[in-house]
Amino acid sequence: MEKAKNLPRWLIAIPLLLFVLFLLGSDGVLGAAPATHFSSGESCRRAVALTFDDGPNPPYTQRLLDILRANDATATFFVVGEAALAHPEVLRQERDSGMAVGLHSYGHSAALSTMDGGEFRADLDRAEAAIEGILGYKPAFYRAPYGHTSETMLRELRRAGYSSVGWDVDSDDWEEASADAIAQKVLAEVHPGAIVLLHDGGLGGGNPDRSATVKALPAIIAGLRERGYEFLTVPQILDPEVCGGSRR
Repeated sequence: MEKAKNLPRWLIAIPLLLFVLFLLGSDGVLGAAPATHFSSGESCRRAVALTFDDGPNPPYTQRLLDILRANDATATFFVVGEAALAHPEVLRQERDSGMAVGLHSYGHSAALSTMDGGEFRADLDRAEAAIEGILGYKPAFYRAPYGHTSETMLRELRRAGYSSVGWDVDSDDWEEASADAIAQKVLAEVHPGAIVLLHDGGLGGGNPDRSATVKALPAIIAGLRERGYEFLTVPQILDPEVCGGSRR
């Protein structure tokens, strides 16, 4: 005991310092660690993840699903809670077609990234309840409206069990570009592991007419196939097992 009393003060303080660091970096009382944010997937194989935001939005979502099924391609739909409640049958078609589904907030508010944790969590919970009530399961991925993601949002997503997903290839279809321009933009910027941003809806002030995106999709699929790309969902392209167990 005498030897312990004679230890240097800095050595005695190490356990306390380690404990404080643990609390700061975990879900402890001093705060939660942020959710992991992905903007691209595994690059070890020639694969791409097509993603569609803001739906469901009839008839464009169904037209996109028809094209994907006809071409034996999969994609991920980041859906808005209030749109899902308005068109639950379309959301179930996404699931039944083998597509992945992620959350894209409840009402596509531009203010989410400025909200405190409680306000954001209320929107997240509302979106989750809407999607889970229709599909029967809780999605694992969340995409912030406009891609605006705050540290507060990431902490709440971590607590709720979500990963955050952005993109690294923007089709610019939200700018009401032509079908040719949309396809050319994607094909010019694509790379192994790319996550491509497209839209099937238009909440939050965008154009709900997605005819150009529908027209562009066959050219995108054909162009990618010619280059040897395969189509994966977001869960698949982010899975380390795609590269044999280690993220690259």
